[in-house]
Amino acid sequence: MPLHPRSALDALLHRMTDRIRQSLELSEILASTATEVQTFLRSDRVKVYRFAPDGSGEVVAESIRDNQLPSLLGHRFPAEDIPQEARDLFLTVRQRNIVNVAEQEIGISPLFSPAQQQRNHDIWFRQVDPCHVEYLTNMGVQSSLVVPVLYRHQLWGLLVAHHSQPRHIGPQDLEVVQLVADQVSVALAHAMVLKQSRLQAQHEATINRVVTLLHRAPAPALQAALNQTVTALQGLGGRLYLAASASGAQGQPLTAGPPPAIGFKCSSLVAGRAAPPLEHLPAWRAWLRTEASARPGEQIWVIDDLQQSQLPAALKSALQLEDMCGILVAQLTYRQQHLGYLSIFRQAITVETIWAGRLDSRDPRQQLPRQSFETWREQKHGQAHPWSENDIELAQTLAHHFAQVIYQGRLYAQVQGLNIALEGRVLQRTVELQQANTDLKREITERENTLHQLQLAKDSFKRLSHQNELILDSVGEGIYGIDLRGHVTFVNPAAAETLGYATDKVLGQFMHHLIAPTQPDGTPYGWKQSPVFKTLTDGTTHQVSGDCFRRRGDVYFPVDYTSTPIHENGKTLGAVILFKDITERQMVERLKDEFISVVSHELRTPLTSIRTALGLLVQNDLNVAPDKRRRMVEIAFSNTNRLVRLVNDLLDVERIKLGKVNLKKQACDLSELMCQSADEMRAMAEKNDIQLIISPLSIQLWVDRDRIIQTLANLLSNAIKFAPNGSTVKVLATLADVSPSDNNQDDSANNPPSLTSKPSSSSGGITQITAAVSQVVLIAVQDEGKGIPGDKLETIFDQFEQLNVSDNEHQGGTGLGLAICRSIVEQHGGKIWAESTLNQGSTFFFTLPIDGKRSLDQTGLPQLAD
Repeated sequence: MPLHPRSALDALLHRMTDRIRQSLELSEILASTATEVQTFLRSDRVKVYRFAPDGSGEVVAESIRDNQLPSLLGHRFPAEDIPQEARDLFLTVRQRNIVNVAEQEIGISPLFSPAQQQRNHDIWFRQVDPCHVEYLTNMGVQSSLVVPVLYRHQLWGLLVAHHSQPRHIGPQDLEVVQLVADQVSVALAHAMVLKQSRLQAQHEATINRVVTLLHRAPAPALQAALNQTVTALQGLGGRLYLAASASGAQGQPLTAGPPPAIGFKCSSLVAGRAAPPLEHLPAWRAWLRTEASARPGEQIWVIDDLQQSQLPAALKSALQLEDMCGILVAQLTYRQQHLGYLSIFRQAITVETIWAGRLDSRDPRQQLPRQSFETWREQKHGQAHPWSENDIELAQTLAHHFAQVIYQGRLYAQVQGLNIALEGRVLQRTVELQQANTDLKREITERENTLHQLQLAKDSFKRLSHQNELILDSVGEGIYGIDLRGHVTFVNPAAAETLGYATDKVLGQFMHHLIAPTQPDGTPYGWKQSPVFKTLTDGTTHQVSGDCFRRRGDVYFPVDYTSTPIHENGKTLGAVILFKDITERQMVERLKDEFISVVSHELRTPLTSIRTALGLLVQNDLNVAPDKRRRMVEIAFSNTNRLVRLVNDLLDVERIKLGKVNLKKQACDLSELMCQSADEMRAMAEKNDIQLIISPLSIQLWVDRDRIIQTLANLLSNAIKFAPNGSTVKVLATLADVSPSDNNQDDSANNPPSLTSKPSSSSGGITQITAAVSQVVLIAVQDEGKGIPGDKLETIFDQFEQLNVSDNEHQGGTGLGLAICRSIVEQHGGKIWAESTLNQGSTFFFTLPIDGKRSLDQTGLPQLAD
């Protein structure tokens, strides 16, 4: 197909816009659209296809060129012809389809990219489904173009172009047809507004006519208003039932309809008695109580098909009227008074549908893809005439006016009766007022006394409230109160401080959103699933342990809390929540569990080995070689030493923790301490093929000799244990100056200061140093092992904390060595820490004051100079 000049495209869009402006009649606009597109594309047939709610569709506008293809105007197509998945693509991405039967291909062009949600101009081609090809071929179509038409974000219909010969449709043509479809969407909006305006005008005119009849003087024309209502709602007949009034007037029905007047067969309900009004039947009242209202909050009920409804059989029999099918019942209520019912009845109708063929399993031509599109006329008699939303709204409005007039009439009658009774009451009231005047003087005196007592009670309450406020502010646990909506009514300073807010910032807040409570496993509570909400709803106390609250900064902490309801006169007014941060308690419990687990494991392993070895040795008939028997004794002895070390470590940790360790300080040469500790570990180093290098520093320190050797031995044991075979472990010592700013560090472990190491000068083997308070000895133990992760550099000094390693030869140990080292170093006034690089090695540092008699608790953590 040749490209169209830009002027032709602009002219087409201009004509479409003018037609929309000139006419708001939807049928004219759709017909003009089909004609313009057919002329523009030179198609054999262009049709506008509108979808029904059930998925079927109807051709509502059509333009055919020279009778090239048969007309389908007014024909209905089954929902199966356009599957649901295809309709979904038309709606979600506004997919356009171009089919060329001769080339067996389909061009797909979504108007919007699903991923990027932006307008798309590309066309993707793929092989068309054989089913689709056969379907178009049977319609006499060789190429087609389909563009969706949307209205209010819903799929309204399709703009379809058919060609009896293969035709090429390019992106330019597709874009023009898309613009036309967009104009049709605009026209739909205008037409729907016009339709709604006309319908609203009709309703207003009907309401005005009915209201005029209802307000006719001297008495309302209820019968004429009922007739007008039946006509406006396209009813077969109607019924206005006025309920009995408070003055004793009996209920009476008014009926409207063609002769014979509408009646009700009630003989089956009340045998042997005169038929009561329909509204007095128990079945009628039961139906109104159980049937759902057609509009939420309104007392109006509708039945589209009487035979298909759930009405009791007896009531259906009572409503047997010729051709009657639908019922609308509106309760007449004004100012919460029940005044009666307005009922409208509709007759059945005949529905005719013209199908473009029909799906029928008995007809072999109707198997998909359909082979026959012959016109088939279907007539359905006795069909329901459904009540639309506009019908229900009009009926509700008219019922309101009926109720208003009936209420005003009854109110006027009541006023007349009250006027008569009022005159008699005036005389009686005069006597009563005189007596009331005397009583009033007495009551004034009593009231003054009561006010005085009330003021005294208020003063007492004020003092009591102040005392309660002081008590609440002094409580160490968090307390806050909420109303039934969960908003904070009061909060004590402990609660606000724990949550990280000022007290005035918490008041009035929705506490559930503020603290965002979660279960112990981190699952958040919904407001209606939380224990606090249950307290507000069922009025019971709930105690919860282990849940988490959120404090300011999105930090969660575990709590124990109790939610207690606030009752007054048997009603729940709110709740008081008392909570406590249990972070420290959980940490203690976790440490206790870890302690029991580690100790039990460390005891069980050597005890099992000892028991096994000794068990074999005590057997008299055991034929064991002397070397094996000796090996068993060695195993038992080794594990006994392991138990002794574990018990000694545990006792050391406990004694240090309780402050029961008395350091036996004396003047010691650091070089001797370093050499002695190295000698103790040299056998272990040689066994593991590790070279031990010591760089001693000769300087006098005031320390506990055994404890410092124990510290160095522990650090060397760890270094040898985790160092690879053939590597080197070094022990270095140097002097370091601590800068004055480093002495003010609150957390030296996390902020190790830099310092400068100085070489020592020795004379006669003993270093003579006059040390200042700012100078310390820095000792380092270096290995070439796998290193320590950064997040473990601090936790490894905790009790029972061990690194997870893959080498079996490095397993073992109680996890107490480094904890004991830290305690010993800190008791000497020093600091200990670790630095590591993964796969390169680790270095453990600790400092000791040169003059141990001076406290260096504020000394920062230095780094060993290269």
